[in-house]
Amino acid sequence: MASYATSADLTNFADENTVSDLLSDTGTYTGTLSTDTKLTALLQAASGAIEAACGVSNLYMPTDLAALTGNTLVMLKELTCQLTMVLLVRRRPEKYGSEYWQAIRKEAEDYLDRLRRGERLFDDANKRMAGLPTIDGPTAIDYQTLNLIPSRTRNFFPSVGQRLPLGRQ
Repeated sequence: MASYATSADLTNFADENTVSDLLSDTGTYTGTLSTDTKLTALLQAASGAIEAACGVSNLYMPTDLAALTGNTLVMLKELTCQLTMVLLVRRRPEKYGSEYWQAIRKEAEDYLDRLRRGERLFDDANKRMAGLPTIDGPTAIDYQTLNLIPSRTRNFFPSVGQRLPLGRQ
């Protein structure tokens, strides 16, 4: 499956010169970012890390992530690009100070951990509804239809309406 961000997305979130510099093995980058196989592999690796985090308990399938739109899609692209930049710096650790990139990596990993635990969600109507409490179960009429002993022995057991949660009478 394709990565969740492209080279153009990466240059929206990071400086193109920095990306080119990190991709260069000789000191001078001569290729184009859109066709660079190393960059494509790094973008796919970052996308794989996101899929691994979101795949815990089948919270999101890759098709769910690919179907995101709007601001949520941009957030997914930004997270992918952030992870890609960390992978790029790992290729050339001597180029830039490691403290800043370690902080970026920690921030991204913390966000992935929150996705794994379900504390953070990508905006999806189904996931939003899953977090709302609902009352489910039989109603008082269902109990009357069952004709259980408490319904047949009046004044001995509490009425069905007193035993059900509020709103289920």
